[in-house]
Amino acid sequence: MLIDKRSILKEAQAKAAAKNVPAAGGNNRMATKKTSAKAEKAAETVVKAAKEKAAEAVVAAEEIKAAAEKTAKEVKKAAVKKADEVKTATRKRTTKKAAEPKCTVTIEFAGKSIAAKETLDRAIKAFKDAHKDVEVKTVDLYIKPETGEAFYVVNGEGSADFRIEL
Repeated sequence: MLIDKRSILKEAQAKAAAKNVPAAGGNNRMATKKTSAKAEKAAETVVKAAKEKAAEAVVAAEEIKAAAEKTAKEVKKAAVKKADEVKTATRKRTTKKAAEPKCTVTIEFAGKSIAAKETLDRAIKAFKDAHKDVEVKTVDLYIKPETGEAFYVVNGEGSADFRIEL
């Protein structure tokens, strides 16, 4: 029976050599199975840890999003409040301004009634007609009811020609 065992062992060695696998009693197969099982277990552990980290990241992202939305609402609310304050302040400023009183100046002399505003308007018109390219900045008007004339000075310059009849 010794021969039979040896021949079986030789056959196994020949097959193992053909497959390039050591044939030392099958121990390598067992070691390979154990290594594969350990590798699978390690891979499962890594996948499980990665899934947990991904879930934590999703939760953290949702918390950040909620905080950002809350902050945006607070900023918007503050902006609306500030805009309302500005509107109110503007209304207060505009209502505090007193309206300019309507004034008229009328000169009466020797049975004549001369409105100062109308005379001023006529003086400005007469100057613009004679000096088309000159901008009117200031006008001084001198009314002489005893002679029925008004003299005007425009932009600090006067002339004997700068007169209108009343």
